[in-house]
Amino acid sequence: MMREMGCDGIQRFIDTYLDGEFAERDRAEFETHLQLCAKCQSKVKQQAMWKLAIKAAAPRELVPASLRNKVMRSIAKESAAVQTRRWVMRIMPAAAAAGLVVIMGVAPLMNRLSWSRAVSADVIAKHQRNLPLEISGGSEQVKQWYAGKVDFPVKPPSFDQVASKQMSGGAKLRGGRLTNVRDRQAAYLQYDMNGERVGVFMFDPSQLPLGAKSKRVVGNRDVYFDQENGSNVALFEDRGVGYAITSDLDQDQMVSLVSATVSH
Repeated sequence: MMREMGCDGIQRFIDTYLDGEFAERDRAEFETHLQLCAKCQSKVKQQAMWKLAIKAAAPRELVPASLRNKVMRSIAKESAAVQTRRWVMRIMPAAAAAGLVVIMGVAPLMNRLSWSRAVSADVIAKHQRNLPLEISGGSEQVKQWYAGKVDFPVKPPSFDQVASKQMSGGAKLRGGRLTNVRDRQAAYLQYDMNGERVGVFMFDPSQLPLGAKSKRVVGNRDVYFDQENGSNVALFEDRGVGYAITSDLDQDQMVSLVSATVSH
């Protein structure tokens, strides 16, 4: 649908995009256009800022964080159950033909791998699109901007020591924007490490089945690594907050970023 429209047509759907009402394919095509069109990027940023200003000024009854998290956990649990049922239905005919018994203990593992694989693809795609940031500035400014906009604390990690040890330049927090990780509200932070973009997604990890084929222990935390389209992702939980760090850095450098985050 989007590929048939010019800028005028794209701009008609800015509110639909910002409200998260697009189907996955239309959203991807919309964001592809944004990558190539500075005019539409500016329009989206202006509209997003206007919506945030109206939302901040309007009196409203806040939904308790506990209720929102409960609803989101129920959605995630049902989504994982549906994926498991689909996987079992695919393998049952082959298993029956071979006279095999499906071991139910495999299902939780498939839940973790399936969900984490989907998360990896999601955060890498969002990071690579490089959409406009909604807030620019340093750690304190970014931290204050997120206050009240998400249901978890946003404390931007400092990667200065990582950059000074492994790169010739420094690490700079460029800013952030609101986003989502699959069906979870999320904060996105973007860093510049000597010209290399690093994205940090933060979200509520409650009852999420984190997992991947590659796992390392960093600072007593289980960290799961995945790769998609040439980029690496590190998934982990620290002090009640979920993290997905993504970049084109190698896995050893990613481990250093995780270490700096959990010790921050």
